Amino acid sequence: MMRLRLTNQGWTGDPEEVIDCLIVGGGPAGLTTAIYLSRFLRSCVVFDTAAGRAASIPRSHNLPGFPGGISGVTFLARLQAQLHEYGGTIQSGEIDAIVASGDHFSASCGLNVMYARTVVLATGVVNRRPEMPDA
Repeated sequence: MMRLRLTNQGWTGDPEEVIDCLIVGGGPAGLTTAIYLSRFLRSCVVFDTAAGRAASIPRSHNLPGFPGGISGVTFLARLQAQLHEYGGTIQSGEIDAIVASGDHFSASCGLNVMYARTVVLATGVVNRRPEMPDA
């Protein structure tokens, strides 16, 4: 496995780098977490599979500051843009495993491994309909 380090050019192979926070999930909760961490100069990376539910919302009226509502796609784009303003990073991919070891976590994405002091799971929800006979 290759160990990764976040730089301005992406991931490099320096095994000594441990980021402050790995965020699994690029929906509103994960992106908001990353914005706050980045604003306070904490290194963080958001891993996202782009399979979330937020992008499928045609118009939400449940977000403060948007009295006329906002589409999920537009809201996510604004959160991503704000994160990039503070130097935050979004990686496309799925985290396969997270293992606690000492004072940090090891997370694997395919053949790559990264290290983080903390992990936030912001993976959202999955619709699961109950079995209903004759429905």
